[in-house]
Amino acid sequence: MAEPLAPHALHHIALPTRDPEVTCDFYVRVFGLKRIARPAFSFAGAWLYHPSAQIQIHLIEHPSARGERGAIDTLAPHLAMRVADLDVIEERLKQHKIPYERQINAAGFQQIFFQDPDGNCLELGIYPEDMETN
Repeated sequence: MAEPLAPHALHHIALPTRDPEVTCDFYVRVFGLKRIARPAFSFAGAWLYHPSAQIQIHLIEHPSARGERGAIDTLAPHLAMRVADLDVIEERLKQHKIPYERQINAAGFQQIFFQDPDGNCLELGIYPEDMETN
């Protein structure tokens, strides 16, 4: 039997966008990501990096992007990140007038769901650091 793939870490998430500049501005203002150099691809986009999370988000201009926020669906495909304090997150979302849903899931984890300008679903939550128990 062949050996399984052995990734070392998550490097980036690619998200579709209708307007790379608007969506890039959202991630810089709301999340504090830093825009980083991006090769001169034949399509528009932006690369962003969060130093403490050590993750990149690659925005790709693509027609599959909804281009607007809709109803928040906590079961939709989403990007989830662990945070230390949801009260701080909630206040920041209120400051930016971003609709969100806060909940405690069946496992007892606190979460906030919201969307970027293209309707990509985002989740921030307070989760144990031991990934095998999640």
